[in-house]
Amino acid sequence: MANHMETYINIKNGDIKVAEKLKEIFTPIKGEYQVDASDLVNRIYDKSPEEYDRGWMIDEVGAKWMYSEFDLDDDYDLEYMELRLTSAWSVPQQFLEKLAKVLTDIKEDCYILGTYEDESCDPIGAFLYAKDWDDIEDYDIDIDYDKFWDDDEYRDEIYDNLNTLKDEIEECYEEYLQDRKDNPEDYE
Repeated sequence: MANHMETYINIKNGDIKVAEKLKEIFTPIKGEYQVDASDLVNRIYDKSPEEYDRGWMIDEVGAKWMYSEFDLDDDYDLEYMELRLTSAWSVPQQFLEKLAKVLTDIKEDCYILGTYEDESCDPIGAFLYAKDWDDIEDYDIDIDYDKFWDDDEYRDEIYDNLNTLKDEIEECYEEYLQDRKDNPEDYE
């Protein structure tokens, strides 16, 4: 059985140029509702399917296959830029690093923040990728799967705690930025 990993990404501190780049990368080909791995790799890494194989995908993307869905309205609502990646078995960490690099080359203070979950919620966690910063952490919990699927309050508690982890990662990043501003000599 192939496990699907869902990765939910919010784009923070974006601008119109970031939004345009995201549309360029994540807009499906006409008639499709998602962008598959070959198009994503071509758009991010500038490689055609003939130039890579499964091993390259695992090493450079972080998963043997992946596809995306993107939600950005035509008005470029910059407060609501998010996308979802579905990949095989693992979080596509190298892809997230590459995406963050592409976006921070456009707008240095832009960053990506999000959560991930395997279809069995093992693993489940949160991440942040930015210029000179990355953090990804599993939310370590033993989930009672019967309760998870039958008890809405229990499931909501799990997701509330996951979002708290995401918020904590973002707070650490904000503290890092403040320290870097207050003590630039420490970062030379």
